[in-house]
Amino acid sequence: MLNPVTIQYMSREEIERLLFSFSADKDNEQAQAFEALARRLLYLLEQSQDR
Repeated sequence: MLNPVTIQYMSREEIERLLFSFSADKDNEQAQAFEALARRLLYLLEQSQDR
């Protein structure tokens, strides 16, 4: 079951798989913004690890 507690203990790979399994409804601007935010955060994490 997915809840805030289990997410807290997920690995980065698990979070990435979960994120890429979601797709925001085109009529839900808030969901689209959240998806974009999460993808941007993952990108920034990748960039900071490459340094």
